[in-house]
Amino acid sequence: MNTSPPEPDGQTTAKFIQICASQNDLFALDEDGNIYQYNFNATTWEKLVASRSPEGPERGGRGQRGDTRRGFS
Repeated sequence: MNTSPPEPDGQTTAKFIQICASQNDLFALDEDGNIYQYNFNATTWEKLVASRSPEGPERGGRGQRGDTRRGFS
């Protein structure tokens, strides 16, 4: 299995520094912090694009805990 994501021109430049597997998925982290998911149907690594919701914390910001009240009405 190739552990480096393919570049558009067919060359491989990034190297994975960590791979994580679950029962149905395979993910990898490269040296630049990019995350890839293995596509078993196409037998290739696909780069995942990060998206942040407007309600989410800013990069480097501290997150907030959810509603800590007991019993919702």
